[in-house]
Amino acid sequence: MKRSAGVTSCIIAVLIVLVAGGTLVAKWSLLQPIHTELVNRYNNDSPLYYESNSICKKIQMQRFNILTFPVACFIILIFILITKRTSLLRKQCPRGIAPPMPVDFLSRIDRKFAAVIFAMCADELFTIVKSIFESASSNSNDSGVIISYLERIFQVLIIGFRYYPLLAAVYLDSIVSLVCGTLYSWLDYSITIVNQGLCNTDFYVTLDQYIRAGNESSLAARFDYYGTGSTLLAIQLCTDIPRYLCLAYVSIKLPFLLIDKIRQRLKRSSMSDKERMMMKLTREERILLRISDPGSPDMLYVRNLFRQTDQRPRSHHLIARLLPKFIYEWRDDFTFSTRILCIYSSIILLLFFITVQACVIILPKLNSFQKSLQSTIDLFSTSSEDGNDDQPVDPATTQFPVPSLQRVYILAVVTTVLLITIQLLTLLANIRRNLFQAFRGDDSEIPRRQRSRYISYSAGNIHFGGYCIGYLIWGFILLAFFAIILWTCVEAFINFSSVRLIETLLKSIIPSLLFIYFKQYLNKLLARYVFLQHGGQVLAINNRRILMIFIYFSLFLDAFLGFISSITRLLLSVFYGIIYMCRLDYSPLGRKLELMDGGFSAYCGYIHTECCHRHPVMLIFASHLFTQFKMNQYKQIEHLGQLSDPDRLMYAQRQKKSLRAIRKWNLGVFLIRNPMIAFFRKAYLKQLDVDDLHALTDLDGDANNRNQRLAIYHRRGSVAGLSVIEETNAELHKQQRF
Repeated sequence: MKRSAGVTSCIIAVLIVLVAGGTLVAKWSLLQPIHTELVNRYNNDSPLYYESNSICKKIQMQRFNILTFPVACFIILIFILITKRTSLLRKQCPRGIAPPMPVDFLSRIDRKFAAVIFAMCADELFTIVKSIFESASSNSNDSGVIISYLERIFQVLIIGFRYYPLLAAVYLDSIVSLVCGTLYSWLDYSITIVNQGLCNTDFYVTLDQYIRAGNESSLAARFDYYGTGSTLLAIQLCTDIPRYLCLAYVSIKLPFLLIDKIRQRLKRSSMSDKERMMMKLTREERILLRISDPGSPDMLYVRNLFRQTDQRPRSHHLIARLLPKFIYEWRDDFTFSTRILCIYSSIILLLFFITVQACVIILPKLNSFQKSLQSTIDLFSTSSEDGNDDQPVDPATTQFPVPSLQRVYILAVVTTVLLITIQLLTLLANIRRNLFQAFRGDDSEIPRRQRSRYISYSAGNIHFGGYCIGYLIWGFILLAFFAIILWTCVEAFINFSSVRLIETLLKSIIPSLLFIYFKQYLNKLLARYVFLQHGGQVLAINNRRILMIFIYFSLFLDAFLGFISSITRLLLSVFYGIIYMCRLDYSPLGRKLELMDGGFSAYCGYIHTECCHRHPVMLIFASHLFTQFKMNQYKQIEHLGQLSDPDRLMYAQRQKKSLRAIRKWNLGVFLIRNPMIAFFRKAYLKQLDVDDLHALTDLDGDANNRNQRLAIYHRRGSVAGLSVIEETNAELHKQQRF
């Protein structure tokens, strides 16, 4: 089975490379005439734009593909008709129809396929970000603020409806859904090639874009920088490689899933009764049964609970042996949910697109910007010195000579990408560590769960994925801006050896900082060898008289140093806030105010929601119960198959009576062995008022509700006949309850 799966994966990989390569060749054939036309216009000093094909007006609106929108709506309607409602409003809805679920973010169903789809969405997200910056930089905005926001909402809805059928087709996992998904993926793939090859290119300007930009085009600067050869065309095709790899994967994976589903349907006649019974289960039920397998991550986690850290078996994955532990420790007893993979796939591809676009578009403009920046700095420095703006400025005597910005910009982008990559890897490791802490009830990093914040946790869990992407974009911008400033100063020192503006700032800052650090070092030195006993190993005062004298004189000096330290504190908070901007697990507001941070609040909501619904011990327990139930059901079906019809009817009637008696007997024995469970039965809970009910069932407020809960136990203990209440203390009640 594993060998056939490996062969299938190899075939899929080869087909993906072939299809993606053919797509790149097709796009090259579409872009080559456009590139040639624009080069001719550039050589003739004509306006640099090209007229879009007539099909572009039918395909897109506001640079978004809407031709597949009605097709997607029709396929979603088909999926609604074939989806059966299981719980909510089951009787009120006709035929029990329901909208299909695109992705189950809490499970591990089709994680790779969903991650690839969300990676494809990164292209659309970058288009939205780019359009926002273009609209902000443009002077004309005839639509107004409200209309602009409505257009953004409509664009997001179009993106959602575009990829909804692909995700829902795989999640439903039926022949009808996979056929619809396969045809739709091929249609979307072909339209995407035409749209991005003729209508919506990254580096070539259309007539509509030229008009919206005020009859201006930045394409001339790109031709000056990259030349009129095929360099710009090659950059465009290299940028499209990850995009078309994802599209090719979806277009090939869906037909393979369809073929596998048809093969399973044809083999149904030769299946055993047990295999047929497994085929009747839903995907969620099959996943729940697999959780109790010996090699499942949840089962490995439960087994590792009874082992020491050094006794846990090492991972058998190849990547675990290749990846150093100080970078990331791969563990077989934990897997990230579908949501994390989808978020990170979108983030990685979005970071790639932002980096490429930032380099390709901005680098040609840096020469002219450098001259303007130098003129502005010289103008201000001259005005501040003698108040004469008309006096010519000597570049050798300028306050801040601007170095070459191209090398500075490249270094800044590389630094930004490296810092964000490190922060994303750290966030990934912290998510796993915080989930492990939540599983064992450790609230050292994530605040303890509280009943009053359940709604906030749910709302934060909804915001988590979008906040990760939004914080990443803003963090990239801030990091790039400050990295440019830092590398500009470094480059200026290297090239010109002396920069008067920076030297003046350093002369005013360094003495104060040196004095602060000297005072801190002096305090530590005296504390170790003079004011504490045993060289600082014990927190016990020594030389009390000298300590009080030193504190007295330090009070007046530290008031001045505290003023300087407060400025340092503000600067450090801004500095680390920018570095950690793309990480939701870090709050710059501090422990007391961290829940006021929207990003950290969303992160806490995600951790608590994951802990409640993906706790390994809970999943193993539920899987064990469900497995036993299905095994008994299978044995009963197998036994009934060996009986005749009259005997089968008599057996069913007798089994019904015996099962009722067995359930009552098991309930009585269970309550005798676990007397505290009697307080949580429905008949008992109905006798309580609202306050007592909250105190009794509040899982996250034991410290506040313990006394009230004990009063309920003692008050109702005589009625329930539980003498154990009078013999135990509060801590024992808490242990028995769980």
